[in-house]
Amino acid sequence: MAEPIKKTVKKAVKKAAKSAPAKKLNVGSNADQYSSEISPLLPKKTPAFLNTPFRVAFAAISSLAVIIAFAAGDFIGQMRHKSIVDQTISQVVSRESSVIKKEQLERAAIEAVLKSTGDQWANYFPSKSVEVFNQTSEGRYSGIGVWLRKNRSGTIEISSIQPNSPAAIAGLKTLDSVDAINGRSINGTSLATAIASLRGAAGTEVKIDYERNQLKASTKVIRAAVLNGDVEATQIAPGILYIQVSAFSSNISYDVARALYKYDHKKGIILDLRDNPGGLLKEGVNLASIFLGEGVVVSYSRRGRDDKVLSSTNKKPDTSPMTVLINRSTASAAEVVAGALQDRNRAVVLGEKSYGKGTVQELVDLFDGSQIEFTVGKYRTPSGRIIDQVGIQPDLVVGEDQEIAKATAVLGGLAALDTGKVSK
Repeated sequence: MAEPIKKTVKKAVKKAAKSAPAKKLNVGSNADQYSSEISPLLPKKTPAFLNTPFRVAFAAISSLAVIIAFAAGDFIGQMRHKSIVDQTISQVVSRESSVIKKEQLERAAIEAVLKSTGDQWANYFPSKSVEVFNQTSEGRYSGIGVWLRKNRSGTIEISSIQPNSPAAIAGLKTLDSVDAINGRSINGTSLATAIASLRGAAGTEVKIDYERNQLKASTKVIRAAVLNGDVEATQIAPGILYIQVSAFSSNISYDVARALYKYDHKKGIILDLRDNPGGLLKEGVNLASIFLGEGVVVSYSRRGRDDKVLSSTNKKPDTSPMTVLINRSTASAAEVVAGALQDRNRAVVLGEKSYGKGTVQELVDLFDGSQIEFTVGKYRTPSGRIIDQVGIQPDLVVGEDQEIAKATAVLGGLAALDTGKVSK
């Protein structure tokens, strides 16, 4: 079939060549003339369907076809270079028998990645949980008044309880391990999920199953609106001010400064950081700076980047005699404060050795509004001591039921010696 066609074409070409006289190519001629001179096989008169309006439409359609073909090729290329994780998720979700949502599988994959790093403090906060996390840091939310953390064994436990909160009234205590919330086990779940489960409208009830000293128990707690309850100040004796900081949420340094302005404390200050799980590092630095003159408060190293040094710039710090109370649940930013005041000889630290959570976490925003949190360094006190896995050793080891009385006695001694000057 091909041979007869080839012969016919050859004959037509020879015939056209004989009948058409040789012409010099006119470069300046229009497109129709140019086409006919290039090939004698093309008609000298342009067909109507190739006149300007039709030619523009034809070109547009051709361009569109090219764009579609390019896009299709690009899509196929992307699919070929798609990660095996994305491919696996797509395959699972596309199965008619699957009832698992894509978001669930992506979350499981992210949490598995963080777990594989070996970073016990790494967390993933879905976009819905970010607001809950921010509310906790800001000290405003509707819940039961507790802070949670994962301990070194991976169990979720209560790290701090706000005084007079629903949790405190219900009898929950620091270091209670939480097993289930409203009948659902939280073993293996993320910290964000556990925190979100405790939130709810004020006046609603939440059931908590927990373990204390290897004994299991449960209690029902009525949620309430919690607002700025992380600082409590009391004048426990003439000239002596007791300040309890339950957590380092937003503006606690302002609340402490306000208490110092309001109450007489010329004979001394007792800063109670027992059961304080930490929180916002900047608030810890701001609090320490109230009592420290210019100089380092805390520093930490970051891989591949310059060391981060956070310092006090206060030229007129409070110089009243001072003691700090810590215990085994004092952690993170609270340890930073205790370590800075101790290193710079500004306060006597009493109690028991702190928790030893001295790692720095950074939050990274993902494109959908969710966040991941992971460790980027380890805190160092002004003298260079590492806090992580070590903790802050108190100057005086004192039982918890004797700490306030002992702190008051120490303040009396400090006042008598007139040692209220700040170390430079």
